[in-house]
Amino acid sequence: MIKHLPLVILATLSATTACSADQQGLFRDAYLCPARGPSSVCVYGTIPKGTQVTLIAKGWKSAAEPKGTFSNKNQEFQNGVATSTRLQVASKPPKDAFMLAVLAPTDAINEVRLDEIQDPSIVERIGGHIKKARELKLAPDIRLLQTRLFRLSPTILLSETFVSAPNDVAELTKQLPNGCDVCEKVPLVVGTNLHDLFREVRPAQRNDTERICGAIKLAFTLSGRTYALSHAYICESDAMSATLVHDLSGPTPKLAFKLIGGL
Repeated sequence: MIKHLPLVILATLSATTACSADQQGLFRDAYLCPARGPSSVCVYGTIPKGTQVTLIAKGWKSAAEPKGTFSNKNQEFQNGVATSTRLQVASKPPKDAFMLAVLAPTDAINEVRLDEIQDPSIVERIGGHIKKARELKLAPDIRLLQTRLFRLSPTILLSETFVSAPNDVAELTKQLPNGCDVCEKVPLVVGTNLHDLFREVRPAQRNDTERICGAIKLAFTLSGRTYALSHAYICESDAMSATLVHDLSGPTPKLAFKLIGGL
């Protein structure tokens, strides 16, 4: 059963989606739309005439050509964007791929592997931070299940920590070897400070009922800068979904794209 969003989250969505729709910049949220023709992928928003477009997902990228726009008015999922654009892709995306459209030539974009590393001292530091950080808005009795570290470059390190309510620890721990879709996650950029990649979609106040799931989906370089694509959603329902792109090239991550929607 889909739960209704709390008023505080609905208010946040209405305030943020319009801004994201008007200031799309280089990126567009992409989704499969096979009903609009073979080799079709659609993106929320419009694309300036003559712009080169590349679709990228884990292990795949493809040039794409805009083939017209259509209204989002009657779609069930609402994100504040009035129009979508249909793209014809040069090669079909992998099944169930989480994709992003980039307004740039294909040869200018390169995927960065998320190489997992082991460092117990960093994992311990992250665990202490998650337990104490009020800005994460986690329930006070949260339990840490597992932390994974991903090295993108000598200067860029990401982490994902699976967390759980006490009564769910045993069941969710069983799922971790195969990946846990319904585990609450805390993705961080690890540096002198720890920066939460889901900060922009967390509730305004601490909330132990609307838990945030999702994952870091992809990392890539563009014009000498490194970006991370992540997806966040409310664990218990499809009532909120967010696509986030962060620029990781500076001393602190910078939000480069955000699109949030809900049913």
